[in-house]
Amino acid sequence: MNRAPVQKNDFLNLAPYIRYIHEIGFDSDYKIPPRVIYDYEVIFLLSGECANTIDGLSYIQKPGDMLFVRPHLLHSAQKIGSEHLSYFAVHFDLEYMGQQLDFSADDVYTKVDYEHLDFIPVEEELSERPVVELSDFLFPTLIHTRDPLPYIKAFREMDAIFKEKSFGYHLFLRSLFLKILGLLVKDVVTQDGVSKDSSHRVEITKVIQYMYEHYHEELDFNVLIQTGELTPNYFRKLFKEATGKTPLELLISIRLEKAKMLMQEGKYNISTISAMVGYPDIHYFSKLFKKVEGISPKYYMDSINKLS
Repeated sequence: MNRAPVQKNDFLNLAPYIRYIHEIGFDSDYKIPPRVIYDYEVIFLLSGECANTIDGLSYIQKPGDMLFVRPHLLHSAQKIGSEHLSYFAVHFDLEYMGQQLDFSADDVYTKVDYEHLDFIPVEEELSERPVVELSDFLFPTLIHTRDPLPYIKAFREMDAIFKEKSFGYHLFLRSLFLKILGLLVKDVVTQDGVSKDSSHRVEITKVIQYMYEHYHEELDFNVLIQTGELTPNYFRKLFKEATGKTPLELLISIRLEKAKMLMQEGKYNISTISAMVGYPDIHYFSKLFKKVEGISPKYYMDSINKLS
């Protein structure tokens, strides 16, 4: 039985504290033996399928699904099928509760031998840690996101910021995670606060994830978006409705964002970067970059060098 005291907070005072974030993938068997977590965790599935059991209830998670796990609940998970499993996971509190109630995610979560244990022992000193709940709204345990693209972008940015840990990084993590929570609210309820559901999230999420992993390759969209009973033309329509971009527009966006990151590193010339992001023709790359960004890649790189 959960003995932890419960405190209430509302949207106006929401200030999430991000304890840990990572992106992880598995080709082999994957499982989380029964365990209790002591803060909140959201798990956004990118590929594969996973069977979760939370507080005795079962949830089948597919690409584009967000699992919202509350503190002090028994949680276990098992990979379904042979497809590569990958996801983002974030441990957080809805507000910072002070140093005396903080704990290391490395010590409590990441250093545990999940592969060889049948049950993760309870951390007694954390078992009565207070829980902050929202008074305005209760997130469902399993959420089918309507448009996975903004979630993936926000999680990727959070992951990069968390790894770098520059001064003030908690502010950027908080702002990005508030955006994610806002997106979740929009996905779960209508403007009138009525619960709603989504469709085709699985197919769209898989295509977006494939683009992020293979952006530097020559992609055949007719093959890439051939999904079950959906024709390529119909899928393009669904993709545009869900993300606001066509598949080609999204691929260009991913490639140019990666190009800008490579320019900021200062290790490569423009010709090399052009080829690295999937454009062997530097003249086409330069023309496309200027059309989208409003400046040439050379001007962009020179501007970065002047600031460094």
